[in-house]
Amino acid sequence: MSNDDHKCTLAQLEQALAYLDEKLVRLELDAPVLVRAIGGFALMSYGIRAADRAFTVDIDTVTADYNPAVIAAIHEVADELDLERDWLNNDNVLESEDVDLVASMYRARWIRQETGLRAIDLQLASVPTLTRAKIIAADLSEFSGRAQDVPDLMELLRFQGIDTYAQFLTAYPDEDGEYPAAYELVAEQLGAGAFV
Repeated sequence: MSNDDHKCTLAQLEQALAYLDEKLVRLELDAPVLVRAIGGFALMSYGIRAADRAFTVDIDTVTADYNPAVIAAIHEVADELDLERDWLNNDNVLESEDVDLVASMYRARWIRQETGLRAIDLQLASVPTLTRAKIIAADLSEFSGRAQDVPDLMELLRFQGIDTYAQFLTAYPDEDGEYPAAYELVAEQLGAGAFV
C-alpha cells in the first residue's frame, strides 16, 4: 500500500523510468516493456494536476503483469531511489486481471510518448480516457477513501473547458445511470443545483 513518504514529482518518476530503462536494456528483452499510464502520472504529464497537488506515489499502468525479471528491475529502482516498492504497477487492473475489460470500461485510447527510452514504450491515457476513469473513481470515492479523485476529475473538466453541468453531460453522458454519486458531485461542483 502506498504512503505519503514516497510522494514523487513528475521529474522524479521520469528519472525512475530512465533508471528502469537502463536496467531493461541490459536484460536484452525481446520487445520494449509497455507502460500504459493512467492516473496521477498521466495527469501530471499533461500538466492537469494543480501545482499544489503535483505529486503521486506511483505510475499506474493498464497492462498485464510484467515478467519476473522486469518486476525485479522495478524493485531495484525503488530501492535505489527510495520509491514505493511497486512504483510502477498494474494494480488498477483489479482482481479481474483482464486488461481488455478495464480498458473497455474507460473506452481507453493511448497516446505514445516520444521519450528517448529504448526498452520502455510509454503511452499515456488520453484526456477523455482519464476523465472516464476519474468518473468511475469519484463514484467510489466515498468508499475508497481516495481524496484525490474528485479534485482530479474537476481539474480534467476545467482542462477541457467544461464549466457547466450541461457541457459535462454532453461530453460524458451516463445513459445507464451507472455512476450517480460522481454525477451528483460534478453537479454540486459546477453549481448545477439539485442532481437530476
